[in-house]
Amino acid sequence: MVINAKRLFVAVLIIFAIALPKSGVAVGGIPLNTIYLMIAMSFPVLFIKAMLGTGQLARQDRYSIYIWLLVPFWLLFLAVTLINGIANIGVYVGYVMALIMVPIFFYIWSKRLSPENLQYLLVCLRNCIRFAIGFGLFLFVYKIGTGQYLSVPLLTTTLGAEKTLEAKMNDRGGIFKLFSTYNNGNIYAVCMIMLLPVYTAIEKSRVWVLLLMLTIMLTLSRTAWALLLVYCVFEYLVFNKAISVKKLILICFALCLVVPGIIGLLGLMGRDITFLFDSKLGGRAAYLEYFFNAGLISQTPLYWSYEIPYVSIAEFVGLIGLLPFLMFFSNIVMARSLFDVSRPVSRAASIGCVMYWVATFSDAALVLVPTFIIYCLLVMLSFSE
Repeated sequence: MVINAKRLFVAVLIIFAIALPKSGVAVGGIPLNTIYLMIAMSFPVLFIKAMLGTGQLARQDRYSIYIWLLVPFWLLFLAVTLINGIANIGVYVGYVMALIMVPIFFYIWSKRLSPENLQYLLVCLRNCIRFAIGFGLFLFVYKIGTGQYLSVPLLTTTLGAEKTLEAKMNDRGGIFKLFSTYNNGNIYAVCMIMLLPVYTAIEKSRVWVLLLMLTIMLTLSRTAWALLLVYCVFEYLVFNKAISVKKLILICFALCLVVPGIIGLLGLMGRDITFLFDSKLGGRAAYLEYFFNAGLISQTPLYWSYEIPYVSIAEFVGLIGLLPFLMFFSNIVMARSLFDVSRPVSRAASIGCVMYWVATFSDAALVLVPTFIIYCLLVMLSFSE
């Protein structure tokens, strides 16, 4: 039997990025997730092969220009944080991996990814999302039935992690959020909202798509519910030029299911409708003080990553870092696929990137695995067609 090494790499990478993102071990409080280890170990090999290729890295395309636009932020981030000092090495490694290493990795990998292997990647992506959906629903029901979680250390949870699944802010009034193998409901919700447009494009079964939407609702996250609503508005009313009576009826039908469903979930959590309009943003509003008090250039050692990334950039880099940081989302325009229905995967990936940009104003889980890995995968897909 002949093993296709490139396809094997694609399959393993997608499995540990989407199906088993929290697999790995924690050493000294620093999680060494399998997906990060794979990226770190394969990065030099891919880079050398790309350098030895027939001018692949030298060829300037829209994806290349996108990467060059990130360089000012990288230089600014490294200069300011190294001058000010690093108060938390684990968080710093998370920033460097998520914001620097991962975007470069996917760019270089795209140069070695043939159209055939790209199609294979989409098949793996579909199956891994199905696994995340199935395991998430199973774990949610299992917790209700037994009062306990089922975990497989090294695979579904990080071996040696300091916090248990119960301690990862998943409790909603005695009902625990659905989080699948992502160990946290908000991380699962943000990642799946990003993947939802692509999944809708590659998944033939509408039942699986509806199940994915159900799992997002069962994360019991206000951010997830709001993002799901925003996605429906974007997809059916903004980005889709062909609005038919049938689609409008489907939207109305979906709202008739979703709205009562959310009200029912609020009742189970012992909350009322005011829960949806919390002016404190679930405690995040207090962090905005750091944003408004930030100077042009930061003098604060890096020690944390807030749910709202603009607060983190303002406090640990300075207000000067905000505009360069926004270049991470420039692919939404540069890929030129947002309204192009003839490029369904690229279009869907661009919409997924829009969804993450919207999430950054509330809960972006910026340096938490696998959020930015999935975002950079979508960036690569947005330039793929």
